[in-house]
Amino acid sequence: MSSLFDEAIEAGRLGNSHASRQLLQSALASGDERARLPLAGMMLDGRGGPIDLDGTVAVLEPVEPGHAIARRMLATAMALGPGGFPGAIQRRLEHAQAGDRDAAVQVGVLLLNSHPAQSFELLQGAARQGAGLAAAALLHHAKNHKGLWPELERWLNELMATGYPLAGPLKTEMAQMPRTSRAPVLPADTEGFEMIGLARPMSATSPAELSEAPSIRSHTAVVSHASCDYLLAAAWPTLRRAEVFDPVTGRTSLDAHRKAYSASIPRSFQDLAIARVVADMATCAGTSASFAENLAILLYYPGDEYKPHLDCFTSDDGLAGAELAAQGQRRATSLAPLNGSYGGGETRFPRLDINWRGEKGDVLTFVNVTADGSPDPLSLHQGAPVVSGWKALASLWVREQMPGTAGIAERTA
Repeated sequence: MSSLFDEAIEAGRLGNSHASRQLLQSALASGDERARLPLAGMMLDGRGGPIDLDGTVAVLEPVEPGHAIARRMLATAMALGPGGFPGAIQRRLEHAQAGDRDAAVQVGVLLLNSHPAQSFELLQGAARQGAGLAAAALLHHAKNHKGLWPELERWLNELMATGYPLAGPLKTEMAQMPRTSRAPVLPADTEGFEMIGLARPMSATSPAELSEAPSIRSHTAVVSHASCDYLLAAAWPTLRRAEVFDPVTGRTSLDAHRKAYSASIPRSFQDLAIARVVADMATCAGTSASFAENLAILLYYPGDEYKPHLDCFTSDDGLAGAELAAQGQRRATSLAPLNGSYGGGETRFPRLDINWRGEKGDVLTFVNVTADGSPDPLSLHQGAPVVSGWKALASLWVREQMPGTAGIAERTA
């Protein structure tokens, strides 16, 4: 077996993503199958070179039938490519029909509002196979059809007994719901998946402009409640105490300026349901998911906060210079609350006297730079201290450029 794979892993460990990607390509060409998934991940993320969606698909298709991770990554690459989400959903449906339970859950969550009958069938099937996240998503069907049926109640009780992180809110919702003797019978869906290809779900209202300069806008009901719950539950096991990044040293560390838990989800770890959330948040910010950094999930408990700060790079020294060369500035930020039962925690712009709370699934976008690309001091913002309950938030930074031949600058943990 070729040693090129081992050299590639070592190059990646040392921070040389460009060499790692080239070595993985050579290893795969020499027949080392171990290189296939890490190479696809680098191509999908834009690490060690540009984002290559077609290349990702080509690398993954040979192992698609027998590898669940390959199928997940393949669908995400397809969704971000020219065929968009309609083609990716169809492919993921084929995976579900071939017995991929995770694919059934992801498509079921994604289609819950647009294609309820197909969503219900997929989620029911997955829940019967023991998929707890499918049962959690079915609760949204129960809300829409005014009743919790016995089989679903049993699945949800089993889910809560497993340590499901959203067990508290789930128990409260179940207690408030009426009971019904049987599962609902939904009329057949009448539309194809073409509408899923729209830039984002059409809201009943246009975005509310909170500020013209810098542009700050509030978008209503962008992310479905089912997607909020799914995203938060998926990210929860990876949450760790958030650290602050020093652009001069390239290191991160705990800092009293930021008290929260965080998780980072790169493109190569996003499934189709999560990729849809990222695409919608990026579109609200006026760009596409290919310009986005990793999706961040933030969790704040009482007393946690993020003190006033700017999201853009304010120095061209140290690693900030490498970041700017790789993808340009953090042009804009997109935030989406993932829950609603907490006190305090609003996003404040102290120099503009603007406070925003938002409802679960809303999105706040704001521009971090002036017209000439300089950091805009008026974009200074903070996450106010949470007073009661806990606050969960999805956060997305979007850049001026997609990852280039140098890839995203490496950070030292």
